Amino acid sequence: MTFGERMKELLDQGVLVSKDIASKAGEKAQDWGEKGYHASREFLSKAGTKAQDLGERGVLLMEIKQLESRGQKLIAQLGAEAYKIFTDEAAPAVSADTPVIKALLSELASVREAVETRESDLKLRKAQ
Repeated sequence: MTFGERMKELLDQGVLVSKDIASKAGEKAQDWGEKGYHASREFLSKAGTKAQDLGERGVLLMEIKQLESRGQKLIAQLGAEAYKIFTDEAAPAVSADTPVIKALLSELASVREAVETRESDLKLRKAQ
């Protein structure tokens, strides 16, 4: 074998090895890219779910605060109605059966029930 032939053979081997290395590197890069893509996609999915959960919990908290505020206003109104009945000389007494008082107590009970429902929903969301 001549020197030129030997050099050509070595160059051909080098080319084959380079192609093989480049092919393997390309496969690795593609594999890493796919893994990165899937990891990013999974992360974004989890982040979206978490953001939605936090948003729903925020809505529940806001509804609870609004209901509590409504309850406080009803209690104030109940006190005002009781005072009005006490100061009216024609009214003999105040009881839970007095129509205005009964309506306010009923509304207060429904507000309290709604608050309890939302608080239990909130506890369930926190537990998840």
